[in-house]
Amino acid sequence: MKYIITEEQYAKLPENERSLFWIKRRFDLVNKELKETFEHMKFDICRIDDYEKFEKKFFTVLMDSLHPYYYDDDSIGSVEYDTMHELLKDLFYVDCTEFYFAGREKC
Repeated sequence: MKYIITEEQYAKLPENERSLFWIKRRFDLVNKELKETFEHMKFDICRIDDYEKFEKKFFTVLMDSLHPYYYDDDSIGSVEYDTMHELLKDLFYVDCTEFYFAGREKC
C-alpha cells in the first residue's frame, strides 16, 4: 500500500518522521550512495582497528555523499540532519558491521 502526502502535510510531520520519509522517498539514491560509501571505505578497514571509529567515519562519509541532495531540500535543518544520521545508522548498522569484520579478516 502506498501513501501519498502533500508537501504541506510533509512539512507538519515531526522531525523523526520527516527524516524517515525523506529516506523512503529517495531509497534508491540512498542505496546507491551506500554502495559508493562501501567502495570509498574499503581502504580504511585495515587502517582503522576500532569498530566504533570506523562506524563513525563510515556514516559521516555516507552523510557527506548525500549532502548535495538534502542541501537543496528546504525542509532539512540541523535537527532533521541529526535525525537522518541516526536513522541511517539504525538502517545500515548490520551492513556496516558485516562489511567491516569481513574486511578485517583480510588484513
